[in-house]
Amino acid sequence: MESITSSIITPVPQVPVSCDATDPAGEKFTNSTVCKSDTQAIASAHGGVTKQRKGAQHSSRWTTIGGLSALSLVLVAADLAFFGRGSKDGGLLSLLVGYGDGASLTMELALIISLAGTAIVAGGPAWLRFTAPTRRNSSESKAVPHLRSGGATARSDVAAPKKAANSTRVVSRHAVALAQCNQSIDTAAREGDTQKAGQMLLEFERVSGQPDVMSYNLVLRACAKAVDVDAAERWVKRMESKGLRPTSCSYNTLMDACAKAGKAEACEAWLQRMLDAGLEANVISYATAIYARARRGDVGAAKAWLKRMVAAGVEPDAVSYNSLIHAYSVKGNAAGAERWLEEMRKKSLETSVASFTAVIDACAKSGDVSRAEHWMEQMLQDGLAPNVVTFSAMIDACAKCGNVVRAEVWHEKMIACGIAPNAHSYSAIINACTKAGGEGGAEIAEQWLDRSENAGVESDVVIYSAVIDACGKAGDAERALRVFQRMRAKGLKPHIVAYAALARPFAYRGDWIKVESIRQSMEADGVAMNEFFLYAQLLAYAVARPRQHDRAEQCFRDALSAGMVANDHVVGALVRAVGRGRCVELMNELCNGREVPAQPQRRAGGGSGGRSGTTARSGASGGRTGHETA
Repeated sequence: MESITSSIITPVPQVPVSCDATDPAGEKFTNSTVCKSDTQAIASAHGGVTKQRKGAQHSSRWTTIGGLSALSLVLVAADLAFFGRGSKDGGLLSLLVGYGDGASLTMELALIISLAGTAIVAGGPAWLRFTAPTRRNSSESKAVPHLRSGGATARSDVAAPKKAANSTRVVSRHAVALAQCNQSIDTAAREGDTQKAGQMLLEFERVSGQPDVMSYNLVLRACAKAVDVDAAERWVKRMESKGLRPTSCSYNTLMDACAKAGKAEACEAWLQRMLDAGLEANVISYATAIYARARRGDVGAAKAWLKRMVAAGVEPDAVSYNSLIHAYSVKGNAAGAERWLEEMRKKSLETSVASFTAVIDACAKSGDVSRAEHWMEQMLQDGLAPNVVTFSAMIDACAKCGNVVRAEVWHEKMIACGIAPNAHSYSAIINACTKAGGEGGAEIAEQWLDRSENAGVESDVVIYSAVIDACGKAGDAERALRVFQRMRAKGLKPHIVAYAALARPFAYRGDWIKVESIRQSMEADGVAMNEFFLYAQLLAYAVARPRQHDRAEQCFRDALSAGMVANDHVVGALVRAVGRGRCVELMNELCNGREVPAQPQRRAGGGSGGRSGTTARSGASGGRTGHETA
C-alpha cells in the first residue's frame, strides 16, 4: 500500500540538514548557536556605547546640580543682604522662616524652588531631569592650538581615532541589522514562506549591503521545506556570485530538497560538487544520498553509497540504516529489511519505531502476516510504542492476504492502545474487504466507510475509492454509484482511480452507455483517461450484446492519439471487442506490429460472464495497484 509506505519513514534529518554543520574537529554548530553568539557580540557593542552615553549623562547631571546649588547660595546671600533682619532676630533660620515684605517672600520662594529643582535633578524621574550641554575639557582645549600648530600630521592624529570610532559604529549598526534580518528570515523559513524569506534577503542586499552565509542558508532551508529545488539551486548560485562560499550546511540543505523531490541524480551531483569544492561530507550528506535512492527502492545504489560512506571514514548512523531498510521495504523485500535491522542491533545503534515499521511494511507487501506480527511483538519487547502508521502497515499485511478478521483484530488493538485510526488505517481494512471479495465484501466495506465518518476521520478520496473498488469486485454497480455520489456530496473531487473503479462494475454488465456517461463526467472534471479506464470501456463494448466493435476500435484509436500506450490488459479487451484478426491488423497499423496476447482459458462451466470476470479481475488488480500508487 504505497500511500501507507510513503509515510512510514522519512529518515532525512530535518533540522540537522537544514541548520546544522559539523566542523572537522567534530564540534556541532546550529543556526541558533550562531545567532546567539552574534547577538552576544552585538549586545556587548551596544553595552559599550550605552556605558559611554551614561557616563556623559552622569557628568552633565552633576554639572547641572552644581550650577543650581551655586544659584541657591547666591539667592540666599541676596536675601540676607537686602531683606534680612540680622542675626539678633534669630539668625539664619529666623531669616528663612520669618515674615518680611513681598520682595523678601518672593526671593525666599525662588530659593525653595531652586532647592526643589536640585533634588529633582539628583534623583527624580528621567523625564524631569535636565541635561547640560557637554563641554570640552581643559586638556582638550589646550591641546587643540598645539595640534593646529603641528600641521597636517597632528590633524591626522586627531582624525584617525574619530574615523576608527565612526567605522566601529558603522560595523556595529551593520551587525545589528544583519542579526535582525537573519531572525526575520528564520521566522519566515520556519513558517514555510519561501517567497517572504527570499524577499527579505534581497531587500537587505539592496539597502544594507552584504549578507552572510547564514542568511542564504536560512533561505535555502525554506526552499527545502517547500521542496523547491529550482529556487534552492538559484540561491546557491547567487551566494557564489556575491563572493560567499557555500558551506557543508548549504550543500546538505540543497541535497535534502533534491531527495524530497525524488531527484536522486541531482542530489548526488551536488554531493560530488561539495567534495570537489574541498568540503568534507559528513554523516548527513551521505545519509541524504542514501535516502534519495531508497525512496525509489534502488537498493543497489543505496548500498553503494553506504559503502562509500564507510570508505570515507564516516560511521553510518541510525538514519542511514533506516533509509536502507526503507529501500528494501519499497521493494517488499522482507528478508533484506530484516537483515539490515539486525545489523543495526549488532552495532548497538538505536532502533526506532520507523525502523520496525519499515520492516513490518516490507512483510505486509509480501503478504506475510506471521512475520509482520513477529516484528510487532519484538518492537513492543524493546519498549517502543507503535504509532498509527505501524498499525496501518500491520493491517495492510492482513489485507494483502484477504484476512478481514485479522485486520479487524489489529484495528481494535490500535484503539485499545489509545491511537486514533486515520484514513490510511481505514483504507487498509477496506482493502482487506476488497481482497476477500464475496457477496458481502462490498457491504462490509461500506460499513467501514460509515465507521470512519462516524469517528470523525477527515474525508479522503482514497477511502471512497477503496469502497468503490470493493463494490466493483463484487459486481455491485448500484452501491458503487451510491458511494461515488456520497463522495461528491462531501465536496471531494474524484481522481482517475475513482472513475475507473466506478466504471468497472458497469463494464462487467456490458453497460457501455453508462460507461461513456461516466467518461463524459470525468472529462468535464478535467480528469484525463488512463489505461485502467480504457480497459473498462473496451470491456464494456466487448461484453455488450450485440458487441460494439466499431465503438471499441474508435475508442482505441482515440486513446493512442492522446498518447496512451496499449498494455496487455487493454489489448486483451480489444481482442474480445473486435476479434483477434482485426486486432492484429490494428496492432500492425498503430502499434508497430505489437504481439497480441493469447486469450485467457475458458473456465470449466463458465460462460462469457465468467471470462469477463476473470479478465476484469486482472484489470481490477491493476486498478488497485494504480490506486495504491496514487
